[in-house]
Amino acid sequence: MADRFDFKGTKAKSPYFEGWYVKASDPKKEFTLALIPGVALFDAEECFVQYNLVYKGKTLSGKITFPIEEFTVVKDPYSILMPSFVLSKNSVKAHLKDDKIDLMLDLSFGEFLPLDKSLYSPSIMGPFEYLKMPCAHDVISMRHKVSGTIVLNGESITIASGMGYLEKDRGSTFPNKYVWGQSNIFKEKEQCSVFLSVAEIDLSIINFMGTIAVFHDGEKEHRFATYLGANAEVKVAADQQSYVVKIKDAKKSLTAEVSLKNGDKLIAPMKNNMDYAIKETVKATISLVFEQKNKEPLHLNSEDGAAECVNWNKDA
Repeated sequence: MADRFDFKGTKAKSPYFEGWYVKASDPKKEFTLALIPGVALFDAEECFVQYNLVYKGKTLSGKITFPIEEFTVVKDPYSILMPSFVLSKNSVKAHLKDDKIDLMLDLSFGEFLPLDKSLYSPSIMGPFEYLKMPCAHDVISMRHKVSGTIVLNGESITIASGMGYLEKDRGSTFPNKYVWGQSNIFKEKEQCSVFLSVAEIDLSIINFMGTIAVFHDGEKEHRFATYLGANAEVKVAADQQSYVVKIKDAKKSLTAEVSLKNGDKLIAPMKNNMDYAIKETVKATISLVFEQKNKEPLHLNSEDGAAECVNWNKDA
């Protein structure tokens, strides 16, 4: 089966986007960073790297854009290249500079925790992977170690025991309405990780609210998805600064209470343009309850999650 990390848009035509979400957290250093490298083929064509970070309570975000010709892929080892930026399955190296940051980093990744794969579910999208979706999602690693060095505006930060997460999206547009959350740092049980998304899916001939989620207990993957019979209830605060999601199927349920305070601006592909402003936090608090039949519920709490809530309480 195709490697989920690899760039799929070699022959893509407008409208098209593809981007990776590379997250690294070290709570001991009070540091969390998300990098989003990608390409956008709309009326304007570009490649870019977005950043969203929190260090000792201060948040910074931005987008650095390059000509589309500056995006290249090499195969040995398979790497995504842009000016002063290299992403592979082993590491990320970059020097990003704008009017807010001068960020140099050299981070190495440990062994990935990928999702289970089958012919029916070659990715988190399940059988929808075989259709042309407005937005196709991939979870590349639920959890992996991160180590290395970062220099942020002249200050050196050494990451010795960080935790990483890696996913990607591709298609023509993000959903008009969605919630998303992720964490792999929990106080009660170190090996657990979670990813969840509930989104409005528009396939032209049919619209529906779709859900995909994975809770990994350190030993086993527990997947929830519309294509597996799961359904989701979502309650979002009026200011969209918090939400509660309950996803369940016949055998299990996952409830997440998520606070998105301290979110910062990012740019998303929406309606054939790469100019839609959204807010994401890389310092979300997440209270999680995972339940299975005939087993005690598992309660977990994280202060190092990432989350978004886009257009849930209004028409997009």
